[in-house]
Amino acid sequence: MMKLYLRIFLFIILSLFVIVAEARRGDYLRYFAQMNGVATDGDNAPYWLTANRQGLVPVACNSLYGRLGLEYGGNFKNENFGYKIVGDAVAASNSNADLFVQQLYASASWRWLTLSVGSKERFSETRTHLAQFEGTAFGGNLVNRYFDNLYHRQFTMLSSGGLSYSGNSRPVPQVRLEVPEYTPFPGTRGWLKIRGHIAYGRFTDGNFQETFTRGNDVTVYGKNILYHSKAGFIEVGKAEKFPLLFEGGLEMYTQFGGDLYTHGRGLKVSMPTTLADYWKAFIPLSGSGDTPEVEQTNISGNQLGSWHAAFTVPLKDVEFRLYGEHLFEDFSQLFFFEYQSDKNGERNGIYYPWKDILIGLRVTNKSAVLPFVSAVQYEFLSTKEQSGALYHDPSDFFYEQMDGNDNYYNHGIYPGWHHWGMGMGNPLVVSPAYNDNGSLKFRSNRLVAHNIGVNGTFGSNLPFAYRVQYTYSENWGTYPNPFREKKYTTSLLGEVAYAPDASEWLVKMAVAYDKSTYIGNNLGIMLTLSKVGQFFDRR
Repeated sequence: MMKLYLRIFLFIILSLFVIVAEARRGDYLRYFAQMNGVATDGDNAPYWLTANRQGLVPVACNSLYGRLGLEYGGNFKNENFGYKIVGDAVAASNSNADLFVQQLYASASWRWLTLSVGSKERFSETRTHLAQFEGTAFGGNLVNRYFDNLYHRQFTMLSSGGLSYSGNSRPVPQVRLEVPEYTPFPGTRGWLKIRGHIAYGRFTDGNFQETFTRGNDVTVYGKNILYHSKAGFIEVGKAEKFPLLFEGGLEMYTQFGGDLYTHGRGLKVSMPTTLADYWKAFIPLSGSGDTPEVEQTNISGNQLGSWHAAFTVPLKDVEFRLYGEHLFEDFSQLFFFEYQSDKNGERNGIYYPWKDILIGLRVTNKSAVLPFVSAVQYEFLSTKEQSGALYHDPSDFFYEQMDGNDNYYNHGIYPGWHHWGMGMGNPLVVSPAYNDNGSLKFRSNRLVAHNIGVNGTFGSNLPFAYRVQYTYSENWGTYPNPFREKKYTTSLLGEVAYAPDASEWLVKMAVAYDKSTYIGNNLGIMLTLSKVGQFFDRR
């Protein structure tokens, strides 16, 4: 069955290439080259030099990578149809791979709908406004205009990251059908807009997991694990009519299928990958008879997600955005209540207040009152509750069902919610890549954190942009394995880019520092040089 899915995957991507080959009208071809080096003193690379950088910068001290990418795209004969093909390879030193493909995907778009196949860098659903640097030398730099993922998004992202997905790890190759931007819903005269996606893919870090866990006979590692995600969001309001917008939505992710091993006993279990299992990943259902018993009594696969809500007040000179995100695992805390059964099968409704949440406020400057500040953002994050410390199903020993110990990002069967050692959720839950015992578990998912970020330029005509980040967190470990003493982390980042207007070059320097009883005391500097160019543009 797996070979059939692989053939379907290859057929789709080859079909896109054939379609593009027939579309010669309005095409372009661009390239980028990038060198990035990190020098550190301490136990690890500083937190903010590695977090939310698509898994490119390892947590190990002193690393270097070179990156080369090509982008070919344009429009079909009908202007409503567009296409893009991207290839992006990396050669690295002191990383988890010496040579790897960071991005390789093809996409085709029709009006508001996009189909993409392959590995593509993606970001948190907690969105920022790329338009905030418009009209400045930094915004006019060709590196940012041609490839805004390289720097533009980094400098506008002041968040600590999404709770379900944050762009902290290497991309997962997938087939994805989406409405990527808010699109007016018919019949609402623009007052209601929607966006969302559905995707299936496959994790690529099986060999890395096997190597990383070598020497640990107990920890579970996986190969050929499958991926599923879906999301739906709405926006209500018209900024030109009334200065208040509401956004709300839900995103959900699943790990399913694959083969699970330990070094002590070899193959532990092979999870099924029938069409029914793909459906159970889409609609969370209990596992079939050929899955472990815990899968049959609960939800099939490792399922998690988060609810989002945001209010935006877009005034003339300033914009205020208040947002929140709530994380859940399986059905636990998916809603404010759930039904629990006792030993006799009687069900009772249990109310769960949402205590695990990320709340943020972003103020964006749209005037010249503070010419050196573009945005200020504050976030508070708490993941301490996790439905309580205990979990058990009703039995002869426990009369009542108790759904606690959600153990965020970890799982009883799968290695956990990470890719190539880096957590896919909020990076303040420190990634397994920091573990020195070969374990793929998150050591501490119970934390409280504060995050503050500021960005801006040194004047619209000066070719500089900056970002400053401060983060403080307190960590308790996990319910099954708590720390004996609470651990503290303070992380600082200062980042400056030199980006002349209309130039093909961009230079960036970042300095970061950690003072931590958890990830160590670390000091580091990162230098990055990028060059872009265009072979042709016939649009």
